[in-house]
Amino acid sequence: MAKDSEQRSYSVEEMMEHLQKGKRKGSESPNKEVVTRPDGSQVTRVRKRKRRTEQSKRKAKPVRQRKYGLYSIVVLILLTVVGGISIITMVARFNSKGFREDIAASIGSTAGAVVGINGLSVNPIKTRARSVEMTWPQSGMPRSLLLADLETRLNISSFFRSRLHGPELYFRSGAMRLGPATGRPSAPPAIGTDQFLSFKSYRCNQFDLEYGADSREAAFRIRDSELVAMELPKAGGMQFRLSGGFLRFGNWSELKVKNGLGEWRDGGFHLVSIRTQSEQEGKAVFKGVQPIVGESTAEFDVELTEFPLEQLLGEKNLGRMLRGRVDSSSGGLSVSTGEQMDPQFEIAFSGKESSIEGFRFLGGLASILRKQHYSRPEGGAISGLLRRNRNQLTIENLRYEIRSQIVLTGTIIIEEGEMSGALRLGVPEGLMMKTLNQTRYPSFSLPAQGYCWTEVQLSGSLDQPDDDFLRRLEASPIAPERPTKP
Repeated sequence: MAKDSEQRSYSVEEMMEHLQKGKRKGSESPNKEVVTRPDGSQVTRVRKRKRRTEQSKRKAKPVRQRKYGLYSIVVLILLTVVGGISIITMVARFNSKGFREDIAASIGSTAGAVVGINGLSVNPIKTRARSVEMTWPQSGMPRSLLLADLETRLNISSFFRSRLHGPELYFRSGAMRLGPATGRPSAPPAIGTDQFLSFKSYRCNQFDLEYGADSREAAFRIRDSELVAMELPKAGGMQFRLSGGFLRFGNWSELKVKNGLGEWRDGGFHLVSIRTQSEQEGKAVFKGVQPIVGESTAEFDVELTEFPLEQLLGEKNLGRMLRGRVDSSSGGLSVSTGEQMDPQFEIAFSGKESSIEGFRFLGGLASILRKQHYSRPEGGAISGLLRRNRNQLTIENLRYEIRSQIVLTGTIIIEEGEMSGALRLGVPEGLMMKTLNQTRYPSFSLPAQGYCWTEVQLSGSLDQPDDDFLRRLEASPIAPERPTKP
């Protein structure tokens, strides 16, 4: 115990020495230094450390954060209120009577028409109109246009520029009437960004188009076709694309439309092409040569591929008597201006596997030859030149042939339902010759090109066809044999 107590006792000198060593160690610290005061006393001063860049700054005081959040909420509320008031004001203006009248006046001034807009409703989500009606004076080609159930989605810029702009304007149905122009052709409607109305495209689900004199049946019409119209920037007009629907010229049979392309420019309608299809899958293509404009005659080229002859002739016309599939690479269709406006059709056709029936002379021929298939020949080749207008149909250079059975050539005319024309009927000489030098019936000629020939004059009507075939047989006595020279 004595030893431990001796080790724990220190002298005064040792204690002072330990204190001085501690002061020296404190002064050696990089953040501390000893400073002597004026009175001679010494103190240790700790130097402040500089803030490093990677150290985070002090956070803002909670009170200041609450102030900034309150200011933001107030500003947001003010912007919402001001924006809501502005939108309500703009929508109210767009739905006002004055704005509808401004739109109607702008469209009417551009198109040269009287315009009426009914049931217009404008909002940022969807814009609708019950109908738009446009009428033109009688001197121009456009007569009237009626659009029903319009709707679109406007661009946001429309509400700031006070104009109706958008990607597409859709209308459920539309009907347009065109007529012959009696004055100077009017300029096509110019639709641009400086007008009240401007869309990239205009689409109609069911569109009808008629062209004809006001007091007569339309020269041609298109019904129930889907229409897409777009602006022609360079030409300053409109382009029209058709899909589906039906096409009819005058009182002819309807054709099913596959697709079509047309343009309205230079005051007239230019038909680029329209492709049609019959119920039996035959094809007919019409291409514009002369546009529908002013007082000139509109002309179209026509091409046929496997087209039903009965539909070409008219199923209530001569098409009841001549049937088959025909082709044509050269044909023309024209529509004249004026009060009549009758479409004129001329086309050279040819086909195979055709049939002929209903002519009275066929029954007489089957009777004298005692071969029933002559009453309705089938599988023959047919060709001819067809000319047709509203009231008359003519087949010139007609040739119907079943090799070694029958040949029929000549002209057939149907006018106002009445039939006329002259045919030359050929029957194989093996069926008609009584002897080497005498035919069974004097009304038939001696063989030429392997057939005996007779003339047939057509008459009657489509409902009751007639001809002089049997009368010729009865009126031609058998020629007496010539006496031989002694």
